[in-house]
Amino acid sequence: MKSIPAAIVLAVSVFLAAPALSQKTPDQRGTWSFTLENDIIAGTDRDYTNGALISYVSPTNDLPFFADWAPAQLTWLTSAKKWHMTYGIGQNMYTPEDITLDPPDPADRPYAGFLYGTIGLIADERHSDGEPRQLDVVALDIGIVGRHSLAKETQKLVHRVIGDTDPRGWDSQLGTEIGVRLLYERSWRASQKWDLPVIPLEGDITPYVGAALGNIETYGTAGISFRLGEDLGDDYGPPRVRPALSGPGFFKNVDGFSWYVFAGAAGRAVARDLFVEGSTFEVSPGLDLMPFQLDLQAGLAVQIGRVELAFTHVVRSPQHTKQDRWSRFGSINLRTRF
Repeated sequence: MKSIPAAIVLAVSVFLAAPALSQKTPDQRGTWSFTLENDIIAGTDRDYTNGALISYVSPTNDLPFFADWAPAQLTWLTSAKKWHMTYGIGQNMYTPEDITLDPPDPADRPYAGFLYGTIGLIADERHSDGEPRQLDVVALDIGIVGRHSLAKETQKLVHRVIGDTDPRGWDSQLGTEIGVRLLYERSWRASQKWDLPVIPLEGDITPYVGAALGNIETYGTAGISFRLGEDLGDDYGPPRVRPALSGPGFFKNVDGFSWYVFAGAAGRAVARDLFVEGSTFEVSPGLDLMPFQLDLQAGLAVQIGRVELAFTHVVRSPQHTKQDRWSRFGSINLRTRF
């Protein structure tokens, strides 16, 4: 989808104003995050064409009643003393290569939309000096696929506003279906932050593994990310829309200005992808899945006080056997603590 919704303008205004609204200590502040992913960077309207996610990460150890058992009962998983809840709402869109065809090309991926809510638990384990050691995330995504996802209406409205090509094949989108995805991810800092000689920059390395189970997606994944910057924060990088390599959402605010560049790679062994293979419980358009997929990403993050803005350029390998190209898209994330 060749557009970035005007909602980002409102989000920027709210995020920039938010730091003045609170005098809380760092551990008392939650984190609001807005992520927008779009293939505008490649000048295309195909495959994974747009994703948006608004999320909130709670202050440290501010757990609701239904999760306050976790620190005591999950000691076999982690010895973390810092815990967070995360909540979010998102929408993803998927389209074939030629959006002017009606009906769409049956040899290309089907139109599909996914409107979902997400809830998760984050365990942030630290070394004795407070530096990050390990991060565990358990999350549950529940939503709706099909016309109730409002993907058709969203894309048509935006294209009409900006005078872009009308996507004509949405009446052939995947049918209505409840979508469920249970995720587990573990990241660990491979070393303490290290300083470069001569120039005053810091770096870190973070491997990670994860898995997802559900009718939306079922996969196992492993990856690694690198960061290099000035006054490097003790978080795990900017959030992304899954199944991408993603940070947890929270971050450490700095005094003044800081920045970092980052790069990473993640491989997935995929057993199920509804947005490629088609509906779970009814006959629908669909294609044969590529069982092994790869994401490569690189980007830049800039932080001023309690506000961070990050851009990520992503290259993704083919997801189905008819796809003869790698897809490219950009991800913008804006987050603040207050």
